[in-house]
Amino acid sequence: MNLLTKKYAFPFIITFLVLFSLALAGCSLFVAVDEGEADKPGQEEAGSAGEKEIDLEEQKRLEEERIREERRLRELSLKEELGAFFVPLPPLEQTENPPVKARGIYLTGNSVGVSERFNRLMELVEATELNSMVIDVKNDHGLMSYRSEIQIVQEVGANRSVPISNIASVMEELKKRDIYPIARIVVFKDPHLAEQRPEWAIQRNGGGIWRDNKGVAWINPYEKKVWDYNIAIAKEAALLGFREIQWDYVRFPENARRVDREAFYPGEDGLAKDDAIKAFLEYAREQLEEYNVHIAADTFGVIATSWGDSDRIGQTWEKVAVNVYYNCPMIYPSHYGPGYFGFAVPDAHPAGTVRRALTDAIKRNAPVENPAIIRPWLQSFTATWIPGHIPYGAREVRAQIDAALELGIDEYLIWNAGNRYISEAFLTEEEFQKRADEYREAREAKGSDVLGRNAKKALDDFMSAVKRKDWREALVLHGTDFTIGYDEYRNWMNSWSGGLVSYAVKSEAQEADKTIYELDAVVTVDNTDHGLAGQVFQVYKENNIWRVKPPAEFINLLSTSPNNNQNNGEQN
Repeated sequence: MNLLTKKYAFPFIITFLVLFSLALAGCSLFVAVDEGEADKPGQEEAGSAGEKEIDLEEQKRLEEERIREERRLRELSLKEELGAFFVPLPPLEQTENPPVKARGIYLTGNSVGVSERFNRLMELVEATELNSMVIDVKNDHGLMSYRSEIQIVQEVGANRSVPISNIASVMEELKKRDIYPIARIVVFKDPHLAEQRPEWAIQRNGGGIWRDNKGVAWINPYEKKVWDYNIAIAKEAALLGFREIQWDYVRFPENARRVDREAFYPGEDGLAKDDAIKAFLEYAREQLEEYNVHIAADTFGVIATSWGDSDRIGQTWEKVAVNVYYNCPMIYPSHYGPGYFGFAVPDAHPAGTVRRALTDAIKRNAPVENPAIIRPWLQSFTATWIPGHIPYGAREVRAQIDAALELGIDEYLIWNAGNRYISEAFLTEEEFQKRADEYREAREAKGSDVLGRNAKKALDDFMSAVKRKDWREALVLHGTDFTIGYDEYRNWMNSWSGGLVSYAVKSEAQEADKTIYELDAVVTVDNTDHGLAGQVFQVYKENNIWRVKPPAEFINLLSTSPNNNQNNGEQN
């Protein structure tokens, strides 16, 4: 290397090294800046979270699109399947519909359609213990109260004369005033549908449509198209904002002896009347499940007192009670004949008749698992056609309400066909709740159930029923864990070879929510007495009344249980 080279080489090397160092420093500076940004708290996490949030939002959007598409396809399928009976599905997002202890009055479509009258009735509800309205949707004549958009309803002309011109505004007004709306749909007493679709009607043996003694045609409860027709109307009512569907005339015509002699039911195929009504209620419940409504059925009051479908109208208490949320027995005192409940004229004893009828209803619910809530129809009219009737004013209406309240039944519906109600019959909401609390506290202070029995009284009444072999009363009090129906129980008790002679309680103890009784008993079998010592009986509440579970040894000595089940209804 020459001097010149050496002369310039060193500075060049120095310059190169400086520039190289600066370059390195620059790189380090940029890296440091990047690293510094990355070191800022939450910066990396925030970016990641943002991406995740976008992903979640996208997933949510796609899921909503998928659900909407599935729903659209399902509606198309239902529309093809149901045809003229089609009603749109309910919205995906629905407001809550909690159960309400309804205390209501009945309104025809005409009463709702006259603004002045409707307003007056709404004011009555707002000012008193009342909180509900039962409004005709399809009435006793088979006609709609508002214009239905359902194709089949339009085809049969059930919109012929609609007194409610704007049902949407009616529902909005009820919602604004916090009045619980119940849609009354008259099911099988539908002369209009019977005339329009005679093949769906009950048929006369000689040909043509059968008619009752008033000339009214009834629709055939075995006809599934009739089921779909009424369920479609119920779906539409639910979409309009009714929170409860109440089936009325969910039965066959009364005077069954005459009907069955004169008429026949296409599609019957050996199915009993009460099983047909049960099948309709099961199907209706299933079809309405996603429409966010409670379901009720109006029943004859007498079915709480009689066993089985004794009137052959298709209503058996137990078969209705397990298929609706509310069972509404029509226990109008005027509907009971002379001698019922020991009264020559039940209509002249409003409190006593209601008390006895509801006592029977409570007893019928006792052996049923998850039975419908009892919400009775009460009378607010004078039955001038009843010999020995009395005028019904505020006192008579109030007496019925209080008789129910004493039994722990704090909801009811009031019937007056003309929708004329007596404001003095009702308390304020605060007064009603205070009275209900007083009745409840009085029962609790005595350890009584809604029938006025304490645990010891329930035990004694059960043992008395066993001794008499009174299957009706024993069934009510016998805690069988809901494993045996009344038909089985009746046959079982009637087959007993043993009998209770006597018993004596030796001790009583409290165990959680049960009362435990130890007793000695004597049971006779084939004329031989057998002593049972130290028998342990449990007494506990089910369906608001005290019930008794006896020990296996006691029950097995009396009889072998149904279906060879040695422990049916007894304590293990």
